[in-house]
Amino acid sequence: MSRSDTRLRAAQAQLVGEAQKRGTGSKVMYRKLDVTDAAQVLETLAAAVQDLGPVDLLICNAGAAHLGYFHENDLETFRQQMELNFFGVLNVVHAVYGDMVRRNQGHICLVGSALSTFGLVGYSAYCPSKYAVKGLADCLRNELQGTHVKISFAQPPDTDTPGLAEENKHKPPETKEISESGSTVYKPEEVAAVLMGGILRGAYLLPTPDLGLQFNAIATKGLLPRSFPGVLVDMLFSCIAPLAHWFFVGMFDRVARRTAGRRFSKLWGIGLERQAQEGQG
Repeated sequence: MSRSDTRLRAAQAQLVGEAQKRGTGSKVMYRKLDVTDAAQVLETLAAAVQDLGPVDLLICNAGAAHLGYFHENDLETFRQQMELNFFGVLNVVHAVYGDMVRRNQGHICLVGSALSTFGLVGYSAYCPSKYAVKGLADCLRNELQGTHVKISFAQPPDTDTPGLAEENKHKPPETKEISESGSTVYKPEEVAAVLMGGILRGAYLLPTPDLGLQFNAIATKGLLPRSFPGVLVDMLFSCIAPLAHWFFVGMFDRVARRTAGRRFSKLWGIGLERQAQEGQG
């Protein structure tokens, strides 16, 4: 399900070809859908269930990033990001949740972001919406205890998609500098394979192919279930994480301080901009 009919047709053709190659006889259908329209979500899912049966695995991957400085974004931009990235997810989950619990089976995967646990300059409209998705997933994980309905949360790295290409067109210079200092762009197939492996294992916090982001995800997982002996690894990471965070936060903040004069030039005026630049010299 997506808003893009062209991409949906292409995805359907690819999946049908793969099903034929493997001889699975799978039925592949798609529905054009705007996840921000709650009524349309209910109607579309009802039609899909009638054609294919109840939802066994729901993956909520809709989302987009609007980049820009906080003071240059209008309030509508923040609302739109929450509407798509959080409420779009909420609308779909809410539509299937009751039926999954009634049947006492099913799996929900909420796709957040590597930026679901930390924020950077330029992402003030995007990050809060992805933090909210993680908060929803954490609550549902606990609330679904005692049922056979599973939930997973994904924090994928930068992935080579049209969405990332569009995002890169609008990245502020310092955001681009920070991103390029330690970020690797992964192929969609690589990310999907790792995520599906975690889903099939029934994991809550899904793995990521990026070792640095995986390290951060473990170090910042908070009040989530831990296994033994995995908890020993978590304890080790918790000892090392402050040092790694000190290094990277220091690097990110240095970039932000160095570029403050340009970033706030319209608010400070030329004189203060020059003073800020001299202060960094």
